Amino acid sequence: MINRLCTIFIALFFSQLLVAQDYIDLVKVNYGSILNASFDNSDEETNVSLLDINVTYPIKINDKLVIVTGVDYTQHTLDLLPNAASTSLKNITLKAGFNIKHSDKWTGTYVFLPKIASQDLHTDGDHLFFGGLALLKYQKNDHMQYRIGAYASSEGFGTFLTPILGLYHLSENKKWEVSASLPINADVNHRFNDAVAIGLGFQAFVRSFSLERQDNAPRLYAQMSNIELGPYVQHSFLDNSILVQLQGGYSTASYEVFQENDTLPIRVSAFEFGDDRNQLNPEMTGNLFVRIGATYRFDLNK
Repeated sequence: MINRLCTIFIALFFSQLLVAQDYIDLVKVNYGSILNASFDNSDEETNVSLLDINVTYPIKINDKLVIVTGVDYTQHTLDLLPNAASTSLKNITLKAGFNIKHSDKWTGTYVFLPKIASQDLHTDGDHLFFGGLALLKYQKNDHMQYRIGAYASSEGFGTFLTPILGLYHLSENKKWEVSASLPINADVNHRFNDAVAIGLGFQAFVRSFSLERQDNAPRLYAQMSNIELGPYVQHSFLDNSILVQLQGGYSTASYEVFQENDTLPIRVSAFEFGDDRNQLNPEMTGNLFVRIGATYRFDLNK
């Protein structure tokens, strides 16, 4: 319920916001922790360590076609049960696709996203998943861009689908920047000078991980459905090519364990249809998170 309310709140907030993005983030590294996430009906707590590494390498073919390649790596380490040993949930996603300029106003990004998602990247059982992203961008003017698309993937819990609506807006004085691809992520920031900015960031993650089988026990998977919202401060270096960011806020910290054959008909964004699954671990309660990150940004105007 909290996940749904947070997603609706953010969507309504940004839907009231009526220079095209002229940069691309080639490398992003983030490390953080959700502090003292608790379990229902237990005094035990767990810290969730978070590591995300995203690499994107575009290859320009001509003025209308760019090949998109890259790899994403995530690692979440936590206790899935009270008093249990720490579990490391890892994900490697390959990115392969195209960015096509359809016209002066319309461009499209189409990316195939196969991934391995499992405990310590084991390769036994249901660990290999396939996804894809299709995103159309409409360039209204030099300061406004609209986005519409969809993301879909196979997961341990079944099929996951989310429509995407968003925009990118840069104020005429280049002080205010808004970037939103809802309900996945959104960012609003204000730049005080060439180096310092403050902002508010929102992210909604849905992933699943195959868990290692213990002896003759049933195969299991973990479903992660986190919503994060919090302010940040950012400092840029080397003519805005290196960005360092410190963020804090609140995370819902939802990590649920199910048997491998206990699945959903479909999940659309935050909504789970026909969910009669039997959760095998206690519900987790969210808490504050802190994160530090660095980004290597390439200016497309150079």
